[in-house]
Amino acid sequence: MKKILIYTVGALLLVSNSGCKKFLNQVPDDRLTFDQLYQRKSTVDQALANVYSTLPDQNQDRSASASGNIGPWTAASDEADYTLPNFTESVNSGAWDATSANVNYHWQTYYRGIQAASSFMANVTRCTDCNIGGIDLVNRYYNEARALRAIYYYYLIRQYGPVILLGNDPIASDAPLEVISKPRNSMDECVDYIVSELDATISRLPAVPQANEDYGHITASVAEAYKIKTLLTAARPLFNGNTDYANLRNQDGKQLISQTYNVAKWTRLATAAKAFLNNPNYSSYALYTVASTPSGLPNTAFNRAFIATRDVFLTGWNSEIIFGRGGDVTFYQYSLAPNHNGASGGDKGGSFLSPSQQLVDAFFTANGLPIENDPTYTANGTSNFQAPDPNDQSAPRMVSNMYVNREPRFYADITYTGRKWINPQSNIITDFTNSGNAGKGAIANNDYTKTGYTSRKHLTVAGWTSGRALFTSIRLAEIYLDYIEALQESNPSDPDILIYLNRIRTRAGIPVYGSGGLPIPTDMRDAIRRERRVELAFELDRYFYTREWKIAETTDTQIRGLNISQNAPAFYTPVVTENRVFQKKHYLWPIPNGEIQKVPVIVQNTGW
Repeated sequence: MKKILIYTVGALLLVSNSGCKKFLNQVPDDRLTFDQLYQRKSTVDQALANVYSTLPDQNQDRSASASGNIGPWTAASDEADYTLPNFTESVNSGAWDATSANVNYHWQTYYRGIQAASSFMANVTRCTDCNIGGIDLVNRYYNEARALRAIYYYYLIRQYGPVILLGNDPIASDAPLEVISKPRNSMDECVDYIVSELDATISRLPAVPQANEDYGHITASVAEAYKIKTLLTAARPLFNGNTDYANLRNQDGKQLISQTYNVAKWTRLATAAKAFLNNPNYSSYALYTVASTPSGLPNTAFNRAFIATRDVFLTGWNSEIIFGRGGDVTFYQYSLAPNHNGASGGDKGGSFLSPSQQLVDAFFTANGLPIENDPTYTANGTSNFQAPDPNDQSAPRMVSNMYVNREPRFYADITYTGRKWINPQSNIITDFTNSGNAGKGAIANNDYTKTGYTSRKHLTVAGWTSGRALFTSIRLAEIYLDYIEALQESNPSDPDILIYLNRIRTRAGIPVYGSGGLPIPTDMRDAIRRERRVELAFELDRYFYTREWKIAETTDTQIRGLNISQNAPAFYTPVVTENRVFQKKHYLWPIPNGEIQKVPVIVQNTGW
């Protein structure tokens, strides 16, 4: 394990000692020593950027577990499928295990980030020109790295369960085996460590960005948001009294996942989320709304909700965004755009990201009801209907009744047959039927949707070739949903549940519960989960919460879509497009086999 673990959690120390190559290549002086690296703000900034580089890059979602430290979170959930083969296909077929390189990739990458953070923290005080305009950048940078280290542990436990806490000091490359060889900590120990580390940074970081250059940096609000995410993972059934892991113990008998359900974990989460929402320092955060609609789209409440739920992801650092990351967006956006036959530029993409029929059916009707509860909804036949698209309001067209009178978020997120393409300057009407302009039979290669749909969430209106400021990592609506889920499990009579749930629905442009003839749900847990599924679709959330709720054995066994080998009307008959393998062991990823071989005190996850 000495060699492997140094590579896993000590590699960044070695990179730092050699001068942070990826950054110092930009520095004219190629003879900087380790001491010089931390003396100058310019190179300290580069070292800190290296620490940040471990954060997942959602724009790499299409190449899961191959780059960007992003996993198969979208296409291995029941939200969608990717046309292109990659590691996701192995996950969905069950053809992966503890020896898979992709399993090792995330483990090593996060531990490298942890070691990079510890190394940075141990050396940033050497900086002699890091105080500018009275701002103590040494203290700020130190706490940003400290928060990042805790965040990387959060990502590890969400994926692998309880992991190994390395301590606060960087591990030397020549550390003896007994220093490096450590068993796994318990889940509760991991959670408490992450929370305490994040708490320690909150008072030492600015509450929210103070200037443009602060965006993308860890602030107190970002640290608190990750604290909430950590407590949510800890409170849900996967880690809260899960007897499936009764035998997951260290070799000394230490229980790694508590076998006793503890409602206090939900209370702890609710307290943290409420503190965030009531913090006057975060009063600048608000759900994103718009006062008017673009030219060519009538300024109605429904249309304003459509624009708001679309543009919250396109309007840079708006009032709702707590944290996000930049990067090259074209790779991801190309996956969203249909492969329109004969089109060019941003209007012709790859059709790679194919939403499931399950997700399409999850969106509410315009009446604010699930489709199965709305007597006005039918999946049969067609109707003349006009979706809320700018510059496309003069001529309703025949579309499947599945898409008629749905909620605004549906039209913001899903491209279906008969929908005008997202570019207001384009006259393309997307057609996924077999012989349609984006259909299987009309495309000479495999670049067609598997399900008869593509996603349009996160896609700029000018098409995939145009830029986008960031990919949203955490936004205020997610904090609302975390808060009300915690209240539902700990204090279901709390009126805040309905208040915050209805705030999300109001912004979404659908009737709120408890007024207008829409009764308060009798199963509020189900209502909250339904709202979460729709509101956070394609935000890399669904994969984890079906596992943390322990429902993935039901939800993640198949993908349904439309019959893409047929033209209408047979095209609109839902079919199974992919059968998947999900077993109990898949709730957690395995610990990489190479790590266990080198350090036998590390026990493997149950079932692997």
